[in-house]
Amino acid sequence: MESTQQRLLLKYYQATILISGEAPAGQVAGAHGRDLESQAEFADFAEGEATRQLLTRQARLIAQAHRALQSQCAAGLNGIGNLKLVAKRLDDVSSIAMSKFYSYRYDQVPEFWRHIYTEALVLKTHYHLLVSVSEKSGVSEETFDLMVETLDRALITTGGHGKYLTPKWIEDTISCLDLLWREGQKTTEGYSTKQTENDTGKSEFPLTEPYGRPVLRKDRECPRHPGWTLEQFENRINSGDDPQPMVFPNLICDWPALQDCPWKSRDYLLSKTLGGRRLVPVEVGRSYVDDGWGQELIPFRDFLSKYIAPHEAETGEGNTQPVGYLAQHDLLRQIPALRNDLLVPDFCWSDAPKHPSDPAMDHPTLDTPQLNAWFGPAKTITPLHTDGYHNILCQAVGTKYLRLYPPSATAAMRPRPPEHGVNMSNTSALDVGVLEGWDPLPEGMAERMLEEVREELRGVEYTECILGPGDALYIPIGWWHYVRSLSVSFSVSFWWN
Repeated sequence: MESTQQRLLLKYYQATILISGEAPAGQVAGAHGRDLESQAEFADFAEGEATRQLLTRQARLIAQAHRALQSQCAAGLNGIGNLKLVAKRLDDVSSIAMSKFYSYRYDQVPEFWRHIYTEALVLKTHYHLLVSVSEKSGVSEETFDLMVETLDRALITTGGHGKYLTPKWIEDTISCLDLLWREGQKTTEGYSTKQTENDTGKSEFPLTEPYGRPVLRKDRECPRHPGWTLEQFENRINSGDDPQPMVFPNLICDWPALQDCPWKSRDYLLSKTLGGRRLVPVEVGRSYVDDGWGQELIPFRDFLSKYIAPHEAETGEGNTQPVGYLAQHDLLRQIPALRNDLLVPDFCWSDAPKHPSDPAMDHPTLDTPQLNAWFGPAKTITPLHTDGYHNILCQAVGTKYLRLYPPSATAAMRPRPPEHGVNMSNTSALDVGVLEGWDPLPEGMAERMLEEVREELRGVEYTECILGPGDALYIPIGWWHYVRSLSVSFSVSFWWN
């Protein structure tokens, strides 16, 4: 019977043979998805062709080394020339392709550069696999780390698309690595994944609220509707009146993520992320509109140890820990094992009204709801903003405070001007945390200026709520909303229209 390691090696060999083959001749424009309109673009395409040829040569050398290893050639990998030079060339190829990502607006990067980058990373992981199997007769821990990080980098950066490979190839390969890792844990360390998933008590995230919680005004609270059906919901949002935010208590209590696959367990999440090796994009800083805000790609276990664990013991006083937020990321597409732990709320399949005041805000109809994950410690925030979709925000772990303003309040929201050529008008210049005194005044802002803003907002209607585990909030299209984690918090948003 073929072992998992043998299946992994075969999978890589087949992919490398594809990358090393001569591609059928085609139209120049088809190679990158749009017509070449300038001399610079012709030059870029020519460079891309040369880089592709360099990539192809490395693929042939790796395929040759693979065959030598499989045939147990006495010379082994050392007889196939210098494979370290192959690895260096692959680094060069991926660096060239990555540099092109900074030469274009992200959505205009030619496809051929995305494809080259993806397949260079795949070949790099094949190289690491061959070296590990040759030297250690298996996949070492270090090699697991390198392979998972590199494949995830391709998924996150390019969507995992290559000229010859698809995202599914990468996803299936990571699944194969996950199976191989689990087999190794059981046989070499006596580790039982099933036992770890069920024994979660000691690894649960503390759900304390170290900075306290806002006191809700009774006349501002979102209405709560336990037990509503899809028909009741659809009738309400299509009644002819502008839809209003509503909380649905315990709407998602039947999710596996809240039952026997608990997202509140550190050990469970690590078991579903290949021991925490899966790479995730993290926003670093209090808010994406603050000075000093940035992003980093780090393994999930590093995200937990660097940004979640340090905050667990905080009392809220004198906190100097860095703030990291896994925000608005399609984590559940990247890691299908976690996607299996939730169900799309029925409400997301209802007919929904268009934007109440600005047709330009309407987007093409989504075939299926768009999911995003939001995971971070207490005090992570999403600044006041508005979206072009209806949203069901589901709270799986911890608690969150939300404040919402209707589309009619847009002028008072002080929409931000363009920044670095990016339209920021869906984000407000108002900082709810500062206005309410939950966060300190920004440097250079006087209390008098703050009072002027508060005076302008006096009389502007808003609604607010606190979500706990199992709760879901309906946010109508066009409503401005500010989100603040009160504890360690894990949420999933479902956009639909």
